[in-house]
Amino acid sequence: MHWIVQNNLFNEQGFHTLVDVLAHGSIPHTLVKVIPFGGGIEPAVQPSGPVVVMGSLSLTLYARQQGWTPGAFINDQFDFRVWRQHLGPHLLNARATVHRFADVPEQPGPFFIRPCLDDKAFSGMITSWDAFSTWREQVLKLDTYATVTADTPVAVSAPVHIQREYRMVVVDGQVITGSLYKLGDRVVASPQVEPEVQAFAQRMAETWGPDRAYALDVFMHDGGLYIGEFNNLNSAGFYAYDVGKMVAAVEAMRF
Repeated sequence: MHWIVQNNLFNEQGFHTLVDVLAHGSIPHTLVKVIPFGGGIEPAVQPSGPVVVMGSLSLTLYARQQGWTPGAFINDQFDFRVWRQHLGPHLLNARATVHRFADVPEQPGPFFIRPCLDDKAFSGMITSWDAFSTWREQVLKLDTYATVTADTPVAVSAPVHIQREYRMVVVDGQVITGSLYKLGDRVVASPQVEPEVQAFAQRMAETWGPDRAYALDVFMHDGGLYIGEFNNLNSAGFYAYDVGKMVAAVEAMRF
């Protein structure tokens, strides 16, 4: 596998660990700069055989345009509406309502809103109706706003208190590694994942997954475990998960 890694995005330690793992394992890799607004990458590379990228969404889309295999693990299954069809009550926001961005109805109190797709249109957030309606009005006036349009599908739900947040890496139906990354409102990075969280993530991975490899976020709410969301592994953060185990699992895949 030839790894193409974006060097002008990641500031976290996981990026440096990834590069070290690839170098020490004598795994072919190239560090590239992603040129904004669809400008491609520098240096231009034409690797032969299987290729996988790690970087921004722009890099994952570029990999698809190049026809690299696997390139990036991203498809139309990374969609809240699809997750709910397969996993129903295991989703934290299973009762969310889905709307066009332009048609979100007035909410009586604070609410959570996120794009249905894993396209980084905007970050999921808790907001008020006044703040949201002001932002939406500004967005809809901008003809050149690239990521959010009137037709962007969004999920809207009541805010939920999350006690803990974990990022788990799944490859070919197996939970490979994971990390605690949030404790209440405090951002942390710990490789310590409780056995019950590991077991829950494995049960979910055996039930359904959006692709052969992905990042699965597990949330603890009122002492129960739920799926928060699925993320494209190629552009998800590392936090404190074991990067070496992730690389080894992807390297073991056959295409």
